[in-house]
Amino acid sequence: PTWFPNLASMVYLVMVYQLELGHSFQSTSKSQRSTLLSASPQRHDYNCWGTDQQDVADCVLVRHAGYTITVSFYICLIVMAVCNRKVKGSDLVGEHERSLQELFPMEAPSLLAYVERSVKSNSTFWRSHRRYKAQSVVLSLSWTLMSFGVYWELMQGAKTKVAQVVFCTALVCTYALQYTLLRHVLLRVILHLEGIKARAAAMAFCDEEGVLPFDSAHSVYVWFSVRRNVQAQNEVAYQNASPIFTAMLICAAACSCWVISQLRQKGITVFGLTSRGGASLMVVASALVSSIFVGVFLRTLLEISKLEDAHVRQLRIAHLRLEHARCILKVQREMEPSKKRLTRDFSISSVGDEQDMEGALLMIERVISLLEQHDVKPTIFGVEIGSKSFQVVYAALLSNLWYLLVWGVLIPVINAHDD
Repeated sequence: PTWFPNLASMVYLVMVYQLELGHSFQSTSKSQRSTLLSASPQRHDYNCWGTDQQDVADCVLVRHAGYTITVSFYICLIVMAVCNRKVKGSDLVGEHERSLQELFPMEAPSLLAYVERSVKSNSTFWRSHRRYKAQSVVLSLSWTLMSFGVYWELMQGAKTKVAQVVFCTALVCTYALQYTLLRHVLLRVILHLEGIKARAAAMAFCDEEGVLPFDSAHSVYVWFSVRRNVQAQNEVAYQNASPIFTAMLICAAACSCWVISQLRQKGITVFGLTSRGGASLMVVASALVSSIFVGVFLRTLLEISKLEDAHVRQLRIAHLRLEHARCILKVQREMEPSKKRLTRDFSISSVGDEQDMEGALLMIERVISLLEQHDVKPTIFGVEIGSKSFQVVYAALLSNLWYLLVWGVLIPVINAHDD
């Protein structure tokens, strides 16, 4: 967003102030540790020393605020830098698109415009969709409350107003960063995948919509040539989306494995793990958010694979329609001149003359054979999108989420209720 540099500058100043303030509390804690020998000071969260939790409330609040806002700030910057990088092949794809428009001036511009309208319509829907706005608000608020809620009780025991103000300021800044990350940065990654899905849908239904009817060999060849360009555009979009998807997948797998190991070894709940604060809290929140987005990415990729398969199915439907029209044309010629009439749905003008139909049938058969035997489908980590292995990965992710929900939340709550 255009306003992000101003937000980043303000958050950076707040972050630097809080980190410097955390160092001052560190020196204070060291002096307290050296003077309170009789009180036996102990080390608490974030290496704060004191006799009890209330004694180190200011130190924990300030350091937790600085640590959380620093992690959120640099995660947002790194993800934004990856999403805005320049990928290879975009210029070449644009040149190929212009060449198609010059080579097929009657058919290619209308089909490419139809594809572009589908992409823009889908993008506009996602940008203005209230459901995604609500999801962004809920996820950002959940991350923020999970990060700061564990130390909220220390607000009452804080000895200075500075610590309370710093903690509340960090809460607001963290929410703003997380909302920006979800609503504007990760939305762009989702729009890349939704654009791929919109292009696949447009190429699958352009015949039925009447944009480019398959009534001759020339029209089928134009469709096949434009499809190659659309696949090249999709490859560029995959290059934009794959780094974020890879990072989310690695983060979800690593954080989930750590959370599961902690739950099994120490016999605690997810709530007990988050109540420890610090790194444990961040790992649980990261596992939750990254797993949700990986699920969204995988579900979108599965829908894309189904639409890619619909291309061959659409060609077979067009082949059946042309065969039907050719049979009716043959029957019409055998009829008497007074009865040589066709219904409106099967008029000769809708499919061209007999030579065009024969050429279209032959071209469709060859294109189907080429797509089934030599069509290269996109892959993620070497796994073909929509294959059995890809579906196994999606099922494993859902099983992981259910495991965390059942064994980390539901069963501990039921056991606590029974006790």
